[in-house]
Amino acid sequence: MKLFGKELFKARSTELYDFAQHGLLNIRDDGELMGLVVNTQMEELGLQKKKPGRKPKAKPAVSPKALFKAEALNDNDFSINVDPDYVQKNIDEAERKLRLMMNGKKENAQITWGANHFGREELRAIIERLGNRKNISKAKAVLEKYPHTTSLLINEVVEAHSNLRCKLAGEFIPDMPTEAVEAMEEYNEMCKKVSGKTTHFYVVADKKDFGEVARRRDPILLAQSPFGFFWQILGAWDEEMIYLGDL
Repeated sequence: MKLFGKELFKARSTELYDFAQHGLLNIRDDGELMGLVVNTQMEELGLQKKKPGRKPKAKPAVSPKALFKAEALNDNDFSINVDPDYVQKNIDEAERKLRLMMNGKKENAQITWGANHFGREELRAIIERLGNRKNISKAKAVLEKYPHTTSLLINEVVEAHSNLRCKLAGEFIPDMPTEAVEAMEEYNEMCKKVSGKTTHFYVVADKKDFGEVARRRDPILLAQSPFGFFWQILGAWDEEMIYLGDL
């Protein structure tokens, strides 16, 4: 049965908001493409000459597993502020901003798109995640088990290594070893305890591995935290990955 309007939003309410879905990660992809298009158009119009000279020397490709072992994504100074006054102050501030964006209007039952819609969704999501911090004691074991990272740090690492991309983990799940599947299940169970919802998983992997199913792949697995717009690193695998063609 097709879902529309309010029914569609109900169907989505079992998952936390995916705060990386609108281009928070992989900022180089769009920038590179736009730069290529603009430069090509300028050259075709005769407004810009092709620059002679040598191509910049490419950095050696690095494997995600090597980055994981080097703790390149770990934010060792990371902490979650659970002070009640801090949490309530930031919830109140986000609610004030949301009221301004709503401008006294009720949310239209029809799906709307655009910057204002996404802005409201993000404010609602951060209000929810800040509220989840009141239940953070239920997540202690998982929070201590996996290191934290940030979108800024992920982008810095991906920018530094042109062979890497960070995208949704869905296409990698069929190849994931038991350890990875158990980590994802454990993380979702924690999220459900503190928020009643499941989270979203992403992978950092070699760009050539996306869209591939005929060989083993090498990802770092990330989970979006239920307590803010940041991440936990669940692990990395290479030879442990399961190539379904071998089963």
